[in-house]
Amino acid sequence: MKRGLLLFLLVFVLFSTSNAQKEKYQSLFIYNFTKYIKWPDSYNSGKFIIGIIGNSPVIESVKSMAASKKKTGNGAVIEVRKYASVSEIDDCNILFVSNNVIGKLEQIVNQTATKPILIITDTPEMATQGSVINFVETGGRIKFELNQSNATSHNLVISSSLISLAIII
Repeated sequence: MKRGLLLFLLVFVLFSTSNAQKEKYQSLFIYNFTKYIKWPDSYNSGKFIIGIIGNSPVIESVKSMAASKKKTGNGAVIEVRKYASVSEIDDCNILFVSNNVIGKLEQIVNQTATKPILIITDTPEMATQGSVINFVETGGRIKFELNQSNATSHNLVISSSLISLAIII
C-alpha cells in the first residue's frame, strides 16, 4: 500500500513538474515571438497586450515573464489581460486561447478576422482551424506549428528565422 502511494506521489510530482515546465516554455516562446513577428505600425503604439482567454495555468507564467522582461524587443511595455468571454477580446497583440474555450476558436477567429492578432493555441489540429501558432509536444519537447496563411490573413509578418524553427502547416 505504501509503495503504491509512493509511486502515485512520484508520478504526480513528475507530472506536475512537467506541466509547470511546459507553461514556462510556452511563456518564453510567447515573449520571443514578439521579436520575430511584425505587427502593422498602427498596432505598435502604446502597450503590447498579451491576452489570455479562458482558464489556463499559463497565465501565471506569462505574467511572471512579463514582469521580468517588462518590454518587448521593440520597447513596448507588456501588459497581460485575462478575458472571460469572446466578447471581451479587444485590440490585443497576442491572444492565447486556453483549452477550456477551444470550442469557441471559430468564433474568436471570426471576431478578430480584421485585426492583427497573433492567435496561439496548444491543442492538436488548431493551426488548421484558425490559430496562427499552435504549441505541440513531440519527443518530450515543446515545439510550435505555424500556419502562414492565417498569419497573412491577420496582417502579421513572420520572420524567416521564426519560420525556420516552426513546423509549417
